[in-house]
Amino acid sequence: MSRLLYVLVDAVRHDYVTGERTPYLASVAAKHGRSRMRPLLGYSDSIRAAIFTGAYPDETGYWMEYCLRPDETPLAPYARLAALDALPWDFARRGVKFVLSQTLVRRTATTHGYKHLSLRHLPFRSLDQFDWTLRRDMSEPGQLAVPSLFDRLSDAGRGWAYLDAAKLGAKTLLRRIDELPTDTEFVFVYLHHVDMASHLFGISSRLFERTLHRTDALTNEVVERATRRLPGIETAIFSDHGMSPVDHVVSYPGLWRHAGFPHRFCFALDATMVRLWFHDDDAQLRDEIRATVAAAAPGRFLQREEIIELHLDFGTRLYGDEIYLLEPRTAIFPNFHSLLKPKAMHAYHPDDLEQQGIAIGLPSVDGVTNLVDLAPNAARILGLEATPLALAG
Repeated sequence: MSRLLYVLVDAVRHDYVTGERTPYLASVAAKHGRSRMRPLLGYSDSIRAAIFTGAYPDETGYWMEYCLRPDETPLAPYARLAALDALPWDFARRGVKFVLSQTLVRRTATTHGYKHLSLRHLPFRSLDQFDWTLRRDMSEPGQLAVPSLFDRLSDAGRGWAYLDAAKLGAKTLLRRIDELPTDTEFVFVYLHHVDMASHLFGISSRLFERTLHRTDALTNEVVERATRRLPGIETAIFSDHGMSPVDHVVSYPGLWRHAGFPHRFCFALDATMVRLWFHDDDAQLRDEIRATVAAAAPGRFLQREEIIELHLDFGTRLYGDEIYLLEPRTAIFPNFHSLLKPKAMHAYHPDDLEQQGIAIGLPSVDGVTNLVDLAPNAARILGLEATPLALAG
C-alpha cells in the first residue's frame, strides 16, 4: 500500500529555509531536494483549490470566496442596514460586521444550506449583490467543477484525512494524527501559523521569527507522528506562496462614498486588487472609476491576454469585469476581508520572487514547482487512475 503525507506550511517563502531559521525544513530539503513554489494570482483558498485538484481557477471555477451573484445571495436582507455605512469610524463598522457574522449570519447560513457565511467587511448597502462562492468546504465531495484528490480517493473507497491546524489547534491536530485509522492512505495537514504571524506582525519582527521557528518544530512533530502511525508513508512539505512586507497602505474612500455604488457599479477591495463591475454602458462613469482606482495606488489593469495567461478567464462576471493589480509592497486597507491592517501580504503577481514559496521533496522544472503539479504527483504515488477534467458528480 502506498501512503502519502502532504504538509502545507502556509506562507513560508523559499528564502526562509535556512539552517538557522528553520533547521528541520533545511535538513529535509538537503536530503530530498528543494525548489521554489510558484503560486497563482489569488488568495489561499483559491490556491488550495488548485492544490486539491491539479487544475487552475478557470478550470475549477473557483477564485475568490465571495462573488457577484445578486439573484442568489442570502445576504440581501442585511443590505437594509445600509445606514451603518455612515458610521464615522471604520473599526466600528468592521466590529459590527464581525459581531453579526458570529451571530445572526450563522443562522442565515444554516437556513440557506451554507456551512460558512460571513459579512467580512463588505459595505452594508452592497450585501444584496455579493454571495459566498461555495456553500460547503472545498474538501467536501463535489464542491469544485473538477474532482479533487479527496473526491477521487473517496470514490475509490480509500482512506484519507484533512487536518487543519487553524480549526483544530496544534495539540488536537497531533492527537488526531496519533488516532488515524491504520488504513489511511493520504494525509493532508495544513499549518497556518506563519501566514497569520506575517499579516499581524510583519516578516521582520521577533514574533514572526519565533512563529517561524515554532512552526518548523511543529512540522517535524507532524512528520514524526504520521510516520510512526503509518509506517512507510512518503512525505512532501510545501508552502502555497511567499510574502512581501507592506511598505505603503492605500484606501479608496471615494469608491465607498460614490453615489453610483452599488446600483450603477460595484467594487471589491481585496488587499492587493480592486475588482470592478459596471451595470450599464456609461463610458464616462467607467473612465471616472478607473481613474480613481489607478490614481490611488501603483499597479495596472490586467489586460485580457494576461488574464488568460493567469488562468482567470471565467467567461462570467462572477469575479469582476476588470481587475486592478497592485504592485508588491502596497496594500489596500480598509479592504473587504482584513479585520486589521496587514503588515505583510501575498497575492501579488506570481512571478515576483517574494511571492514564491518552498517545495521540498517534490518534482520541479528548472528549480520551480507549480501548484497544479501537486495533485498529479499525489495521484501517481497513490496509484490513482487518471481522472479527466470533467464535472464532479
